[in-house]
Amino acid sequence: MKVFLDTNVVLDTIIPGRPSQMASTELINLGYIPEIRFRISSLSIATTVYCCRKYVSKEQVMARIDFINKEWQILSVGHIDINEALNSECPDYEDAIQIAAANAESDVIVTNDKKHFTLYTSLPVYTPAEFLQKLKATQIA
Repeated sequence: MKVFLDTNVVLDTIIPGRPSQMASTELINLGYIPEIRFRISSLSIATTVYCCRKYVSKEQVMARIDFINKEWQILSVGHIDINEALNSECPDYEDAIQIAAANAESDVIVTNDKKHFTLYTSLPVYTPAEFLQKLKATQIA
């Protein structure tokens, strides 16, 4: 299963004290399971580094980015995604870009911001906790 992770799920695992930290961390720790293949957009990489700079050291952020770069598929955001986002009715442009990237190469989206995703994609959208429940129910996790 190709699982697209929104930026906020990655931020949960790096920035201490975020509300979905435990569920997001548990989910990402399941990346070793062959049935699960995580995807993230190239936009999320830059956004993660930018957002984390006030909370953790540069070394900690770069270590996480290095892990993501080695273990997950990074989906390049390009001309087609930008055009799709420009033509989207999604009120959050950054989310519209994420949706365009996910739609091209993913089976599901995991985010903490379902309201900006559910109405603008045909892919199933879950919070980290919901997706963990789904995986446990199907005995993948």
